[in-house]
Amino acid sequence: MATWKYSIGNLVSRSPYDPVGVSPATEDTLIPLTNLGSGYPDEQGGLTWRSDGVYDIDFDVNMLAISTSRADAPYGWEDLINKVSGTPGLPTNQATFGTYGTRTSALRFYRPSSQEVEVMPGEDFSLNCGLYRPSAASGSTGTRVIVTDLWSGKSWTGSAWASGGVALTQGSSDAWSDSTEEITADTDRTERSTYRITFEPIASSYDSTTYGYASLNGTNGSPALVPEADVFALIGHNLPSGSTVALGSTSLTPLWPSFFAEDTASYTQSWRLSIDMPSGTQPRPILGEVWIGKVRTFLRGPRKVQRSEGDRNQKRIESARGRIEVVSDNAKAPNSDITFQFTVAESEYEQVRDEVCRGGKFGAEPMLLLPDAAFEGTGSIYHTRVSDAVQFGRIGTTLRTFTLDFTESPFAAA
Repeated sequence: MATWKYSIGNLVSRSPYDPVGVSPATEDTLIPLTNLGSGYPDEQGGLTWRSDGVYDIDFDVNMLAISTSRADAPYGWEDLINKVSGTPGLPTNQATFGTYGTRTSALRFYRPSSQEVEVMPGEDFSLNCGLYRPSAASGSTGTRVIVTDLWSGKSWTGSAWASGGVALTQGSSDAWSDSTEEITADTDRTERSTYRITFEPIASSYDSTTYGYASLNGTNGSPALVPEADVFALIGHNLPSGSTVALGSTSLTPLWPSFFAEDTASYTQSWRLSIDMPSGTQPRPILGEVWIGKVRTFLRGPRKVQRSEGDRNQKRIESARGRIEVVSDNAKAPNSDITFQFTVAESEYEQVRDEVCRGGKFGAEPMLLLPDAAFEGTGSIYHTRVSDAVQFGRIGTTLRTFTLDFTESPFAAA
């Protein structure tokens, strides 16, 4: 049986930053680029029409926001003490962004300031951060970053998940300490969770003298938390043959209506999608969804796979004599239904079931990307929505089975 790969969650849709068109391309006001990260390929995004040329779109996949519509701003950060105690509002000395220690857009925090980030199963992160403790902050002895997995309550120590762990610490005065920390996923967790990222002064109590700064490692800007990515896809598009497409340093060969590529895993905050249209009069490039994610394999491949295909755009026409004809509008390729049946040992059952069933359910990220070169030709993908029902069974006393259905999303047929 071929090894099935999948990617749960779309970094573009989970990032707090909208895609931005880069000159010479500009956003179509009627088809916004924000649709490229909506999580649904049938919500198309597009660029203004040109007969040919290069179209570039930048994606910032930093999971930490520096802007927000939340009423308790500053800029996406919450006061952790008030949040945990259930006290509304912000303290007198609240976090701000500004130019501190020669770095613009650095976060200034007087008390523990936090953001919560959704994390997919098996997802690794890179935390890029500069910490600064000014000598004027006499009420604190340093600054630190704590990354807590709210699923287990454990915090990252720099090498493992443990109770009371601290990811990064800076105790020196009037100096930036720049660090890059790789945060690996807890192998015991097989479902979606939330990380709480907390920047705080080291002090017994907090007031106007206990403050520190945080910035993006090695440069100006906000701290960055970037998930690892190694799979890229365009799902639903009208690019003509002969187009050249690249996402970062990865080249993609356009196939209609969807295509993908795998590359070396990397942590990159800013990805540029570049579309070079062939010469001559060409239609305006319109895209359904851009997918940046992390490929992994099922713990146990499905033992039985069934795929059915049907045209859901068909129309029923009844003639004057009562004859009924069924015709298609030929708007899209037929959609697919895929059924996976897993057979696993009793001891592995819960872990495999949770990975497959819970990873892509409960609303936040309901779709899976399933690339598999062996199932139906090289390069096929099935961008699907997981069903709301699971069928369970048993074989003898040592084996368990479960069956899960996936329905292909609109415009996603490969």
